[in-house]
Amino acid sequence: MKNPAFRKSIILTIVFALPVLFGTGLSGCARVQQKDREYLSDPIMQRIPDPLGSSMESHNRPRREGAAGGSSGSGGGCGC
Repeated sequence: MKNPAFRKSIILTIVFALPVLFGTGLSGCARVQQKDREYLSDPIMQRIPDPLGSSMESHNRPRREGAAGGSSGSGGGCGC
């Protein structure tokens, strides 16, 4: 027979963990209306809206991170 304290801890873990996991899974989903998509495609919503700043950051990243490459690829248009 299992320890009753162990069984109680398992039940409490399930009771508290399942709602948290369920809520976390639902919070990442969002439906965007067609009329609101224009606001999401606004340049201010981009990760790096400034093209000059983007090129400066990509130029300095290998020195800051201590690694080079991987930012662009070569090859055909098929991704190979």
